[in-house]
Amino acid sequence: MITIGLDIGTTTISGLLYDLDTRTILHSITQQQASTPSSRTEVWERLQEPELMLRQAEAILGSLLSLAPDAAGIGISGQMHGIVYIDQTGNACSPLYTWQDGRGALPYEGDYSFTYAEQISRLTGYSIAPGYGLATHYYNQCCGLVPPEAASFCTIADYIAVKLAGIPVPLMDATQSAGIGGFSHDKGDFDRIALEQAGIDVALLPRVVPSGTALGVTTQGIPVYPSLGDNQASFTGSVPQPETSVLINIGTGSQLSAWLPEYSSAPSSMEVRPYPGGGVLLVGAALSGGKSYALLEVFYRNLISAYTGHDPGEMYPLMKTLLDRQPAIDGLSVITQFLGTRTDPGQRGSITGISLDNFTPAGLTHAFLQGMVDELHGFLAVLEKQTTRPFSRLIGSGNALRNNPALCAKAEATFGLPLLLAPAVEGAAAGAALYAAVGSGGIPSFREAGSFLQGSCK
Repeated sequence: MITIGLDIGTTTISGLLYDLDTRTILHSITQQQASTPSSRTEVWERLQEPELMLRQAEAILGSLLSLAPDAAGIGISGQMHGIVYIDQTGNACSPLYTWQDGRGALPYEGDYSFTYAEQISRLTGYSIAPGYGLATHYYNQCCGLVPPEAASFCTIADYIAVKLAGIPVPLMDATQSAGIGGFSHDKGDFDRIALEQAGIDVALLPRVVPSGTALGVTTQGIPVYPSLGDNQASFTGSVPQPETSVLINIGTGSQLSAWLPEYSSAPSSMEVRPYPGGGVLLVGAALSGGKSYALLEVFYRNLISAYTGHDPGEMYPLMKTLLDRQPAIDGLSVITQFLGTRTDPGQRGSITGISLDNFTPAGLTHAFLQGMVDELHGFLAVLEKQTTRPFSRLIGSGNALRNNPALCAKAEATFGLPLLLAPAVEGAAAGAALYAAVGSGGIPSFREAGSFLQGSCK
């Protein structure tokens, strides 16, 4: 049995073929996004073009199908929280408002004492952060920006699933629905009563379907399954033993995730996300993540350009050389919350502990990496209060970890656990393919899915 996994990320789109019989990835494709997040009129806007993303995903899928025309199913993963409005025929009628879009953090109707996200949270009783689809939609609703032809809204990955499956309305897995906001874990659905009382038109909310439900079939007759949130997909495609593992993913953003069979209450600094097949992921999300290191790279590039008058090009090789030649120096500390936090969007990063000895390019590079790890490690301390179960392994995914041995070493030292890199480079796409394999009946359960990749951590 061969299944296909697609991952619709913020900066790349990936696709791969997974062979259940050999438990291997046969072929993979990763391309830079044709539509990168941009601002249309305001600096806080982060928009992408859904039709460009759809065409690119279709082209990647076409290449994969040319190699495996008899694939048993297509699983899709993608960036969470962001939304695109679609009309009654299933076509996009707005840009994609990404998870980085800042309209939910703007002052509510000019009152600087609270934001649109805080207002919708008060009205519904649910914590809905800026960037979450409902915070974005609430701003659009209040400001008259919802397209008049909009019949629903969903994530970009769900929109692509709609188009591939040939259905007119989005049907969503709980993993993506919860990322929009206003989701009740007890009901397994949006809290439509609370949202309606808050003034949200619940007719725009997509219907939530059980994990593994086939949405429809492609023109070639291949079943298409609901989009899986990229965090849950990465966990599924990376972690063979959910009960004892912690996953850290460092890419554009960064996250620490652990599976719990149940939970009593969610700490304010972490999120509870449904997991396919039961249980939840407790997730700590650092908004800056790998963008922190990119920020430092741009700083070095601008500095050299200002001195020489020429663009030196990418500075990551130089930064690696700095890390290799000089060890970290004690004292210098960087808080990498340059984009704030989920609970405090106004929080910003800082550099402290500067001395005459440690304020060097190498020292600063080491300190940036350590700050990225420290922010994730802070979530582990919160997580350990939620369970008595010990964690014995640290699984790593994301290109920032794979491409930076110094970052891996700092993660191992800080967490005090051995770090094992996930077997699949594109973990979310692998998780989507495994999701399709469960939906198609080839894998018994979602909790076992991670162990079905050859070379997975034992």
